[in-house]
Amino acid sequence: MESMASSNSASSTTATPSQQSSVDKDPLWKHVTKLVKMKERGGNTKIKCNFYNLEFTGSYSRVKAHLLQIKGEGVSVCPRVTADILLQLRREMTDAEERKRQVVIPLPPLSYASSDSAWGGAEMLPKQGSKRRAIDKNSPINKAFNQEVRAQVDGEIARAFYSGGLLFHFSRNPHYIKSYTLAANNNIPSYVPPCYNALRTTLLEKEREHIERLLEPIKTTWKEKGVTIVSDGWTDSQRRPLINFMVVTESGPMFLKAVNCEGEYKDKFYISSLIKKVIMQVGPQKVGGDRFDPLDGAEELEISSLSLDEPEFEVMFLQDD
Repeated sequence: MESMASSNSASSTTATPSQQSSVDKDPLWKHVTKLVKMKERGGNTKIKCNFYNLEFTGSYSRVKAHLLQIKGEGVSVCPRVTADILLQLRREMTDAEERKRQVVIPLPPLSYASSDSAWGGAEMLPKQGSKRRAIDKNSPINKAFNQEVRAQVDGEIARAFYSGGLLFHFSRNPHYIKSYTLAANNNIPSYVPPCYNALRTTLLEKEREHIERLLEPIKTTWKEKGVTIVSDGWTDSQRRPLINFMVVTESGPMFLKAVNCEGEYKDKFYISSLIKKVIMQVGPQKVGGDRFDPLDGAEELEISSLSLDEPEFEVMFLQDD
């Protein structure tokens, strides 16, 4: 991403609040340089690409067409934008679209914050005729426990649940609780939660690697004790027919994969081909068990089509009940 870094450094100038707001909404502006000041109310401007030093006249739509390599928009595509840079630019566009869709609900004034309210410090107006007085936010107790900020944090978390349609039961998730505890107990200036793209790409891949490491001790016992391959079919919420494959050992079951069988005729030949692939994935020398259960009336050996004449499966050990 050297070209990406050079692009950012080339366009790094002290931005006014209005310019920064424009970049937040249209992130590709930071990869070009405006040579002529844009008119206050729209209009075109002379622009230079920070990757290729190409100069052209237009608006943000042409900047987007140039950098994202969209043809037919009246500007040539940038030849210096590689596949990796293009992916990063698209991620910036996606993040900007996500920010535009976010609705910020401002909190009411905190002058009447009450520590014993249902929010655990939420805003609360005193009832007419009530003798309860408003909490003084400058009181020593309020300052010591930072109740004003606590009320704001509680309100933002609650609004995340309500606006995102999260189940209340999610508040009991230990990882959800631990994330806030870690953030509160450690000095992490300017920390923000992971964005949409990070959750679905890099962090997802890291979590998969983490799970693989946790499962490694179980996998080491497969060759010594053998495994039994089991499967079951189901339909997910999108009405897709799926077949799950798992391995079962003395240490317990382990999920391997799910196969989308949409458009396939699930006869014994198709099922046997899936089973063969799973056996080769696990390793034939590790697979054993009592027998293969019949499926759709197929016989035990027909369902798997595992002839003992096939060399790759000769190492499997099967036994009758």
